[in-house]
Amino acid sequence: MKWIIASAVLVTGSTTLAQQNTPSFCARLAPQIGLHAASTPGLYEGRLISGLKAAFIGGSASIAFGVESVGDVSPGDEAALRKACSVKKAEYRCVVDRPMVLMVSSSKGDGRVEAQAGEKALVTTKGMRVRCADGVTS
Repeated sequence: MKWIIASAVLVTGSTTLAQQNTPSFCARLAPQIGLHAASTPGLYEGRLISGLKAAFIGGSASIAFGVESVGDVSPGDEAALRKACSVKKAEYRCVVDRPMVLMVSSSKGDGRVEAQAGEKALVTTKGMRVRCADGVTS
């Protein structure tokens, strides 16, 4: 009897550790589209054009966002997914606040990340700057 209880505690404990070590939404997206960790925890940022090319030549860049549902969704979830990405004051924003797949395509690379239940993030782009903030939706 004691053996079963002890093994159940060990299994539960290792599951909790695995969940704590799972990278955040932005940490999973960042390497795919060229973002780096900022000094603020949970914030990742980058530029669509950087380095000498931006300084001497200039240039153009583009970025596109898309969302997909995960599993069976209710009509309310479908409506929320349609409104997940928007433009506000020359800033393009995607709010991640439910299980969904966010797709980002840019000159730095293409990213595809599935948000798990309970994950929240805000992905924004304004001008050439791209930011991803974990735990934030506004």
